[in-house]
Amino acid sequence: MNLTNLEELRKRTLAEVEKEFVEELVPAELTVTEENGVSVLNVLMSGSDEKTGNASGEFFFLPSEPGDEIQYFVNLITLYEEIPEENLQELNAAVAAINTYVTCGGFGVDPGANSLIYKLVYPMSAEAGEDAVRENVDLSMGCAFQAFSDFGYLLTEVCEGERSAQSAIGVLADEI
Repeated sequence: MNLTNLEELRKRTLAEVEKEFVEELVPAELTVTEENGVSVLNVLMSGSDEKTGNASGEFFFLPSEPGDEIQYFVNLITLYEEIPEENLQELNAAVAAINTYVTCGGFGVDPGANSLIYKLVYPMSAEAGEDAVRENVDLSMGCAFQAFSDFGYLLTEVCEGERSAQSAIGVLADEI
């Protein structure tokens, strides 16, 4: 598939996902970055219950080069911005432990922004057709939303100093 067709397929797919979110009354907006023209779907994610809270998601394909056989779809969710310095060490311990429970992707601290993130990069064939691309996007976003829902609230509580790393790990150990 040539790069122009690939970019059009990606943008069309993200536009369809955006439309579905908006129809479900979930704030979502498809934008294009100025620096490299990448289409990014921005979604305000609300937790399934009060304890999960809100987060912002960015969903996009990494730029491809001619001859690439694999394309990568990035799910990047920011759960907490500006982590208090006094909670950073405890958060790092919680992230390291909780990532052992996460099925795919992982949580981390973005040192440049000092924020708590979840990231899943999903590979798929660059030759995948429209239906396969859409199925893979839906699958990877579903995995990202599930990780956010299952673990995000624990890490957010650690960010806020409401819970220790050991307490967060204890909650997970009790659930298994």
